[in-house]
Amino acid sequence: MTLRYPPLRTATHRGAPVVDVDLYGDEVVDRPHEVYRRIRDAGPVVWLPRHRMFAIGRFDDVRLALRDDATFRSGRGVGANPVANTLGHYTTLASDDATHMNRRMILMQSLTSRAIRPSLPTLEQEAADTVDRLSARDHFDGIADFATRLPVQAVAELVGVKVTPEQMLTWGQSTFDGLGSANRRARGSVRGSLGLFLYTLAVGRRNVTPGGWASTVLDAADRGEIGRVEAKNMIIDFVAPSLDTTILSTGQLLWSLGTTPGLWERLRRDPDLIPTAVVEAVRMASPVRSFTRSVAAHTEFGGIQLRPKDRVAVVFAAANSDERHFHHPERFSLEWRGSNVGWGHGVHTCVGMQLAKLEMQTLLHAMVPRVSSISVSDPELLRNNCLQGFESFRASFR
Repeated sequence: MTLRYPPLRTATHRGAPVVDVDLYGDEVVDRPHEVYRRIRDAGPVVWLPRHRMFAIGRFDDVRLALRDDATFRSGRGVGANPVANTLGHYTTLASDDATHMNRRMILMQSLTSRAIRPSLPTLEQEAADTVDRLSARDHFDGIADFATRLPVQAVAELVGVKVTPEQMLTWGQSTFDGLGSANRRARGSVRGSLGLFLYTLAVGRRNVTPGGWASTVLDAADRGEIGRVEAKNMIIDFVAPSLDTTILSTGQLLWSLGTTPGLWERLRRDPDLIPTAVVEAVRMASPVRSFTRSVAAHTEFGGIQLRPKDRVAVVFAAANSDERHFHHPERFSLEWRGSNVGWGHGVHTCVGMQLAKLEMQTLLHAMVPRVSSISVSDPELLRNNCLQGFESFRASFR
């Protein structure tokens, strides 16, 4: 069924076309690409009256805004409500300029390709065990049993915080729900988001594994490179963003392998295409629907005058499905060799991108000699303010 919308309102806000959609509502969960197309077709910058903020959805414009971090700032938070932006004040995601680069460099000590390479044998063994176990079953859940297993095991061990993987997943989804507008889902996430915030404030050496990622952040505080409260809050950067985005991208990858004719056979014949498949899965998934930015100074963007403190939603998912840039964006393609914004762009590109790539590639390499065919069915979509993807689906290996 195709949703039918009324014609675009002729009214404008400071010259920006008005698009009356709820970016964080069920409408976007159920029919995302129709809503994204409305935003893109309306203009380079549109006004969302329900949220009292602007939005950018075209690929080239999204990249341009993300590169202009002097104008489109993250330091006031990347959520659509003030509570989330206050709670995230000391995180790397919600920072700019030298503060951001300093925090980012500390995190990157654990997340560069070289830093995570020693973990590859463990990831390979876990991936092989996962595929073998699921191959012996008639069917399994593509998210809970396949996509979740490796990120949870890897992150729980590597971060080195003494909490259960289930708690980490709860915290992660709550954090992303809290970054939306102040709707029912955001209000319901407060307990989880606040729980993570309070946990990090209380965390100390006794709560982390020596040599783990969390420990390295505390080490930086001991050296005086960052403040003690700042260091504790930066642990959120490891716990919250690192799980759900990889899980949702991995789920999209498995779904695409099961629904795109000839795709899995081609990857088995030519495993050198696996990195391309991973990047394409992230484009298709666009697991983070959008983050917001705060405008720092008077500027013109896309012909629209923006003022200081204007809030602008940068809609990654709309950009990654932009037919102006991608040929048949609804199709999974191994022919596309360009970049996408599934991991962001510019100075705020996802700091855990290399780990996510390694996890997804390792799973595919484990599948190549073990799985001849993939079946998927019965998808259920995730309902979250900022995350998008599958909540679950039925899958089987043969």
